[in-house]
Amino acid sequence: MKNKEMSRMLKWVAMIVIGVGILCCLMNIAQFNDRNLGLMVGIGFLIGGSQIMLFGVIAPLMQRNQETSQLTVKTEELI
Repeated sequence: MKNKEMSRMLKWVAMIVIGVGILCCLMNIAQFNDRNLGLMVGIGFLIGGSQIMLFGVIAPLMQRNQETSQLTVKTEELI
């Protein structure tokens, strides 16, 4: 149950971070250059939010895979 709660929380945090990134980008899109700090911060939030979302999806899958491998090892020991 902890995996689902963690995954759900990370997805919500990622959506909030991505939303802030979109908002920053839209507010600062007028001057599209590398000296526009607001735009660069917005792009950073977009990238960070996508990485948080990726971790929220992959981490429970890796834990589930680890648990199944531990179960197979225990069943092999019993046999």
